[in-house]
Amino acid sequence: MATTDDDSRVNDGSRAGDGAEHAPPTSPLEWVVAGLGALLIAAMIVYMVQYALKEHSSVPGEMEVTVMETRTGGLGHTVRFQIRNRTAATAATLIVRGELRSGDRVVETAEAQFDYLPPYSERFGGLIFQHDPAQYELRIAPTGYSEP
Repeated sequence: MATTDDDSRVNDGSRAGDGAEHAPPTSPLEWVVAGLGALLIAAMIVYMVQYALKEHSSVPGEMEVTVMETRTGGLGHTVRFQIRNRTAATAATLIVRGELRSGDRVVETAEAQFDYLPPYSERFGGLIFQHDPAQYELRIAPTGYSEP
């Protein structure tokens, strides 16, 4: 008796007429990677929802100014500083004013302007004074901004 192709399929273990192939079972490593991917996606969704629900109408009132260094040069005395925005609000056209004071008297002022200070960020700048800041009380503070 001659065998046909249909008979050989029956003889090698597959069912006749069932053209579907069976995939091997999912390995434990694949389950771990899939679980990590699902956790990462869930964490991103939670973060985005939390960020969206946060109040974004706050004003950038929590700015911190830190003096980095003072250098003496041909233009005078340059005071380098760092300003940090500790809020979720953006400040545009931010003006930082520095004063050299002797008691209640303001000896000299200088200003720097920052085009843009994003939420939770920091920028560096400098104020140039003719008088030596080491001889006076130095005060640096933001004095104005606009909302973008």
